[in-house]
Amino acid sequence: MEEKLRIIINEYIENVNYVCINLLKGLNLKSKEEFWKYKETHWGTEFEVNGIKYILHGKGCIATNDEMFIDWDFGYGSRWCGINPWILASMLERNKDAHVEYYDSKRIEEECEQAVLNGEMYQKYDLYYFSIPISETFEPSFPKEFDTLIIEHFDSKWIIPRNKVIDRFIRKSRRIYNHIEKSLNKYILKFILEGKEIYSIPYDDIGYPKNAVRIMSDILKNVSKETK
Repeated sequence: MEEKLRIIINEYIENVNYVCINLLKGLNLKSKEEFWKYKETHWGTEFEVNGIKYILHGKGCIATNDEMFIDWDFGYGSRWCGINPWILASMLERNKDAHVEYYDSKRIEEECEQAVLNGEMYQKYDLYYFSIPISETFEPSFPKEFDTLIIEHFDSKWIIPRNKVIDRFIRKSRRIYNHIEKSLNKYILKFILEGKEIYSIPYDDIGYPKNAVRIMSDILKNVSKETK
């Protein structure tokens, strides 16, 4: 992918993350998951939060005020957005961005498709996402001996005895994103042996390998059902 477009997309993602975190704070929510639950019980498609107007539409949202206009489709999992070439190109045009003459929706899509072929991006459903290069990951030092896993997420806490599913999650978690500490929606995994914490590490559904995420999603789904 051209470096100029990579910079544009990264700035776009950062801006979407910013306005979404602003939305959560304004509604006194902690995560995207809580926002979806909030939306199910509150009718309406518009919110006014800290001087920013949010307008829900189809698969996404618009955040706007006198100084900005940001449009996006919500991403999967905890990702606030994915790249929709048409939406990104339309937004550049509306904001009279200096790069609009270089990047129309067709060219953005072609660049994203080539990035997928090169392993720089991947496509899930109809949106594009940057892949995490192995150079930006580390190998975790999960303990070989532990008897309990504690999972903490904001005000929630689950205590799970060691089992084969947890062991499988560890085996699949070979490489983890270096900057996972900065995750907007991280869990904390604490490994316990005879009542003492011997290792802890953050977890989210972006910085771990796909197979590990699939396993942890099932773990979290099951423990959530048990605690309801």
